Amino acid sequence: LHPAPSCSLSPSKNNMIKQSVVVIIIAYAAHLYFQQATTTLADTAVLLPTEPHPALNWYLTSSSNINFTDAIAKAPLITIENILPPQLLSAALSEIQSSITTTTIAQSDGSSNVKQSCKLVRDGGACGDERWIGFTHEDALSYLGIDKQEHTLPQTILNTSENQLIEKDLIEQVILHIAKYDLVHVLPHHISKHVKGVSWRILISTTGHNRNVFHFDSDEATDYAIKDVPLITPLLSTVTYLSDSGEPTLILDTSQLTNDTIYHPTNAYASMPKTNKHLAFDSRLFHGSSGSLFVGSEGDVRIAIGTNFHTQRSLETIYSKKHRMMKQYVHRPLEVRSEEATPPIDMAECGAERECRPVVKPWNTDNNVKDPSRANWTSFQIKTNHQGRSFFASDRYRKSNITTRLPIDLILAQAKLDPGCTIGITLERSDFNVSHDKDEKYRPKPKNRNKEAKLVAREMLMRRCEIFRNDMLSINPPLTVNVCSQSLGKQ
Repeated sequence: LHPAPSCSLSPSKNNMIKQSVVVIIIAYAAHLYFQQATTTLADTAVLLPTEPHPALNWYLTSSSNINFTDAIAKAPLITIENILPPQLLSAALSEIQSSITTTTIAQSDGSSNVKQSCKLVRDGGACGDERWIGFTHEDALSYLGIDKQEHTLPQTILNTSENQLIEKDLIEQVILHIAKYDLVHVLPHHISKHVKGVSWRILISTTGHNRNVFHFDSDEATDYAIKDVPLITPLLSTVTYLSDSGEPTLILDTSQLTNDTIYHPTNAYASMPKTNKHLAFDSRLFHGSSGSLFVGSEGDVRIAIGTNFHTQRSLETIYSKKHRMMKQYVHRPLEVRSEEATPPIDMAECGAERECRPVVKPWNTDNNVKDPSRANWTSFQIKTNHQGRSFFASDRYRKSNITTRLPIDLILAQAKLDPGCTIGITLERSDFNVSHDKDEKYRPKPKNRNKEAKLVAREMLMRRCEIFRNDMLSINPPLTVNVCSQSLGKQ
């Protein structure tokens, strides 16, 4: 008789089975969590905001008022038209469009949806992945041809010197060309001198189906890492439109204050897309887009570049988003592969051909649309992260529904007359409503962050406490408690 074959497994196979079981358990636990998280609200209470949002001290400026002092004209947002020279714009569009893949998905009802995906050859990452470029105020002055010692010189329209930038590839060249104007002509010197670099991403979406949910900008890897500081927002956020079609950027002047009081925004801003238009706005503000409000044809590709300016490298540009559920992040910075990247173009030739110079337009709230009758205004739901969570500062997991009311027909009519316009709307209390789950059994979820996230968040906050030493509501984010003295030991 032959002995029965052994059923024992080799150590390597045993390890593989154990790893598979662990992965299955984690996946199932994640499934249960998100299934519970997306449950429709069955019992809600409408919370009408009772008072206007506390005034936020704006600190964005414009080139016509730059004198590097605190006594400058300030605005919540600024637009710059013709931000890129034609040759650089054309090269950037060609590079990005060649990276887009369009897929048609058939639906059960016989209709079809068009979906775009985008992957950059330069580093192999998705277009929407966060990337980082070290770039300072002094770098920007050098590239604009401004004497670093003469901080009071640029009193007129943008200096148009097209100095050659030192960049790794064409896309970096575009980002730095945009960023140099923001550091010199949008952020005042007492703030821009603290900037160490810019995080950036390329935003690709389908017009009429944009899922850019409303949110507060932040270094997401440091969210809720410090008590009483839910998010640490950048010093400046920007969107540069590379297409005429798509949803506008909607901005509400409400911030994530730490006391969770629901204030209503007093102003809304709609920035309509237009090729080569640049929008810079205060990072503290709640913003996003809605698929029900767009210009152009449904299905068109909307292309934009988003940037955030930070006092140090943001943690989300170092760690992969795909591993957020793990306690230890996976180190995966996106680096340029020089042999595959498109080289920069000659900016000397680009500047010589430039006819349309950049034009700066700071926003003036006196130009707001005021319509007390509210006739023909449209209410719509604001889509936010995780079914409305992260709107409340103290508890990112509390579900909420947010609706707002805007004169959409008026906005679209104005955009038809003036493509790429920016429109401000004065809001009243009834134009912004919030409801949240009344479940009495609800308990806040723990907010776990690793030690590195807490360390980076602390460093970012310390820098903001230095910049906004005497005004907590000007800090990023605005604070209703003095964490500078309580948490950081600063007086």
